[in-house]
Amino acid sequence: MKRPTAAFLAIAASALANAQVNRDDLTPLDIAYTTTVSEDLKSFRVEMAVKNVARPTLHVAMPAWTPGAYGIGDYGENARDFAARTAGGAELEVTRMDAGTWSIASDGVRDVTVTYDLSASRRRGFGGRRRTEESDAPATGLRIEGPRTYVYVRGEKALPVTSRYVVPDGWRVANGLLRTDDPDVRRARDYDTFIDAPTILGLFEERGFDVNGTPFTCVFFENEQEYDFDLDAFVDVVRRIVVNQGELFGSYPFADYVFLFSLPGGGGLEHLNSTSIGLRAESQKEDPEAGASVTAHEFFHAWNVKRIRPAALGPFDYQRENYTGNLWVSEGWTSYFGDLTLVRTGILDQGEFLKILERIIEREQNKERRKEHSVYWASRNAWHRFRDEEGSRVDYYGKGEMLGALIDLKMRHETDERVSLNDVMRFLNRWFAERGVGFEEADVERACTALSNHDFGEFFARHVYGTVDPPLAEYLAYAGIDYAEDVIPCSFPFDLRGKRISGRPQPGDEEKPGPRPGETVAAIDGQEFEDARSFLRGHAAGDVVELTLERGEERRAVEVTLAAEPIVIPSLTLRDDATEKQLSMRARWLGSVD
Repeated sequence: MKRPTAAFLAIAASALANAQVNRDDLTPLDIAYTTTVSEDLKSFRVEMAVKNVARPTLHVAMPAWTPGAYGIGDYGENARDFAARTAGGAELEVTRMDAGTWSIASDGVRDVTVTYDLSASRRRGFGGRRRTEESDAPATGLRIEGPRTYVYVRGEKALPVTSRYVVPDGWRVANGLLRTDDPDVRRARDYDTFIDAPTILGLFEERGFDVNGTPFTCVFFENEQEYDFDLDAFVDVVRRIVVNQGELFGSYPFADYVFLFSLPGGGGLEHLNSTSIGLRAESQKEDPEAGASVTAHEFFHAWNVKRIRPAALGPFDYQRENYTGNLWVSEGWTSYFGDLTLVRTGILDQGEFLKILERIIEREQNKERRKEHSVYWASRNAWHRFRDEEGSRVDYYGKGEMLGALIDLKMRHETDERVSLNDVMRFLNRWFAERGVGFEEADVERACTALSNHDFGEFFARHVYGTVDPPLAEYLAYAGIDYAEDVIPCSFPFDLRGKRISGRPQPGDEEKPGPRPGETVAAIDGQEFEDARSFLRGHAAGDVVELTLERGEERRAVEVTLAAEPIVIPSLTLRDDATEKQLSMRARWLGSVD
């Protein structure tokens, strides 16, 4: 036997060394975040500690958008004093690659700590502060939105993380992450889950309830700590919503859930195990059910879109647009089931529910561009919806809710009420959400067809992918509802929501002589403006009228010519002579999750 040569031994030694390096590369990173509120409560520092690096460069990035918001924001631009250091404190070279990506020279380094500062004023952070002369009061809390706050290691989003919060004395932490023995430390299974949990740090009111062993927490934050409405009455409204939607699916897909309510505010955003919602105290004081609609919508998202999701929406690519044509389901059907929840729990009666459908139908059927753009197209184009100034486009929320109602009624009709959209949601939950996968673009149509044994291909081709107006009167009649239309022969040459010209103000709007999005119609021809329908009924196309427009402190007069585009005013009426079958369908449709 020949003895090994020196060259062979050298190669073997090199291979062993490389193998050792490779084994180090396979050691998972240990990632921990620390968020420290500044002493002046006007900013905070974020620290990301990464252990077991074992690579020549470490690339970290901050998201460019927030799931559920569908708009590129380049949040990395807000990070100040970005730096990276070793465990011993030695500074590492950092190269900024783009608006939200940094390359760190980590060759030979095992542990890297990244730090940067964020201003609370740029974070929408100290939410709930009233815009009054008293708003200079010290901050009593802040809200953190994950995608706008935390960087991640490129290629390692699937790793678990821990998060520590360093807050002033007396402040507490509220979010939907996994709790630990330390009240200021939380855990998440991965980065996506971590940043999908908005956090309130501060002083807040808290109420809780339990449904079949699952705990729910309602957190209320208002900077002045003035909670001058009946919190317990509103929490009971929340509980009724939670119970009804849980009954629809049969169980809850989380160990616990947190509602984060900020005051004052409006709107909401869905998250995996929590939701952040803005409430108006004045409205809640007048009616404890005032916040029911947004709460029902956002809670239903815990299933629809957060778990029953298009394949494109998870795992997320945070650096670019994530396109799907199914937001009309993810958002529109969520609005539909949110409204069904309200009528099924008695928060709304049947007439009030039909009024909601009336307003949706009126809004969507009066858009001329519905003949150009399908609801499927509107879903895919969500990322660019504010770039188009040529009139109002199809809304995947409203049009999606309208189509959801029609599909529901059609399924009930074709199956003698054996199958409904309730069953479609349960099927999608079981087949996709519980298996942790997203559905493909045509899977919703397939599910509707398969469960009902009725071919929905033509319906989807005409009304989802196409621009044909849906058969409203025919399908509503299945539940003993008469559909009628009144027509006003003229209209304003702009879209109006109440008294406000709809749309988002664009750069350069202030230079346009005509009506601008965001302005409010205060008067017409010197008379206080009350109602568009009443005004237009007394005029004709071609009439020239003078509008008094307001926005902020600005007030100006503009002449416009009324357009020859008619306005359709729909009406939905419960038939007094409905058949037993129609009454049965209506009762189960609006009253049951079966």
